[in-house]
Amino acid sequence: MPTSARKPKRRGRGRPENNHLHGDLALLRAGQTAFARHGFEGASLRKIAADAGVDPGLAAYHFGSKEALWMAVIERLAQTLVPSIEKLKHLRRNTDVPVGTRLGQALRQLVSLACEEPEFGMFIARVGAERGEKLDTLIEKLLRPYHDAFKPLLVEAMREKVIPKQPVEVLYCMLTHAVSITVSYRHILESFSGPVQSTEKLKAAITNCILATFLGETP
Repeated sequence: MPTSARKPKRRGRGRPENNHLHGDLALLRAGQTAFARHGFEGASLRKIAADAGVDPGLAAYHFGSKEALWMAVIERLAQTLVPSIEKLKHLRRNTDVPVGTRLGQALRQLVSLACEEPEFGMFIARVGAERGEKLDTLIEKLLRPYHDAFKPLLVEAMREKVIPKQPVEVLYCMLTHAVSITVSYRHILESFSGPVQSTEKLKAAITNCILATFLGETP
């Protein structure tokens, strides 16, 4: 055998070959979509890898199991919420600004967040239907932190008679779910309204509706 011949390069044990420098991020995004549309039980790790455009072995390398990928999706969404939660806390503390103005900013932010994560409402609906430990995790990691930051603005707005006094928890759930579900299921909206040409137009329409309904603001 010629001395110049080279032996095939062996890859490290357990690490699949791939050309995707950000395969873990692609898997997280594909996983979020799959879990939102099909639920945990209906989602397939192999199909998630195919949708992410990566080798199925890469899913096992990065996450080990479908359960671990689900938790990683939750953690990614939790990190996505952090800046919004911090802004809500700032709005709550900034009492020099009228509460109506601050609530308006919070509502605009809610719509923006839903449009940035358009499958979030669908994801919540799926997990909520399955219940159990995954719902508990969803509440503690995602829903409760945002709720605890947003609710005080609603309470203050009621106290200052900016909005009518009403059951605050019911109002909060109706408000957040209405926005997130409208964005997640825009195809249902389009069955009645016709095609929404862009996410920005949908965002503007929802924002105008919510500000007019809650604060009497008109565009």
